[in-house]
Amino acid sequence: MRSLVRVSGLLLCFLVLVPACAPVEEPPLRVGTFLWPGSEPLFLARDLGYLDDGSIRLVEYSSLGEVNRDFRNGRLDAVNVTLDMALQLLQQGFEPRAVLVLDYSNGADAILARPEVRRMEELRGKRVAVEDLSVSTYLLGQALAQAGLRPSDIEILRIPVDQHEQAYASGEVDAVVTFEPFMSRLLARGAHALFDSSHLPGDIVDLLVVREDVLEKSPKQVRHMLQGWFRALRHLDEHPEDAVARMSPRLDTSPAELASMLEMLRHPTREENHALLRPPSSALLGSAHRLQLFMLEHGLLPEPVRPELLLDVRPLEALGEVR
Repeated sequence: MRSLVRVSGLLLCFLVLVPACAPVEEPPLRVGTFLWPGSEPLFLARDLGYLDDGSIRLVEYSSLGEVNRDFRNGRLDAVNVTLDMALQLLQQGFEPRAVLVLDYSNGADAILARPEVRRMEELRGKRVAVEDLSVSTYLLGQALAQAGLRPSDIEILRIPVDQHEQAYASGEVDAVVTFEPFMSRLLARGAHALFDSSHLPGDIVDLLVVREDVLEKSPKQVRHMLQGWFRALRHLDEHPEDAVARMSPRLDTSPAELASMLEMLRHPTREENHALLRPPSSALLGSAHRLQLFMLEHGLLPEPVRPELLLDVRPLEALGEVR
């Protein structure tokens, strides 16, 4: 009888311990994205099977503002944001870590105007749609300064970027500060560019930002995401027609139009990313300091930050360990 009790007791202990010893499956990292051709290789990686949906969950938003909001509220583990937004998140104590430089805009962000407005100087007294984001404000501010104008010389209307086309078509605005793919839709309606990001080389850059606690807790998932990204870029380089055919439907554009958009972007290589994310010699820090000065002058940052704290090259350095 005692033997039976002892065996039953051992069996009970075994049943209790087995679930405790079983591996706990990590939930997928929730990565916030928005409509932007520069980040589309993430979706290409998913489409090609380079990203496991059980490990990386891409969450789509219609605007940068929504992505920013949900990252702040803790609903997202990682986000595709512009450098200025990353600086704001750093200043506000959200501990963002840039693990990847996704792209540089070289004409894919622009100020578009009606045909009768031929030069930046002619924007004086005009209505200009701007999404409530620093990167749009920065592009507009630099363009106005080069034209000898001040923000007070125009009427700024805060309108989300996905509503710019409607605002232009209805005659509500005379110009918009926008980016692809919305830019191409406005050009098709007869708008033309007064100024674009090619005049600000290296200043408008998109980053993949991960929460510090997530980076420490789930390094393998972060590395899996980076590996998928670079495999997708290689596919884009080696099989461009197949890549743009896969990516264009989500952006509601044709493969040929998407190919033109991608010509206005530069995706840094893995080697370039190593150099960009490794302070103190990182060229990205120069852009960050220039942007921070502008943001401080215009009240977009209440106090300075240390941009080098944003950069984290460790996941890239560990990529060699990933099969």
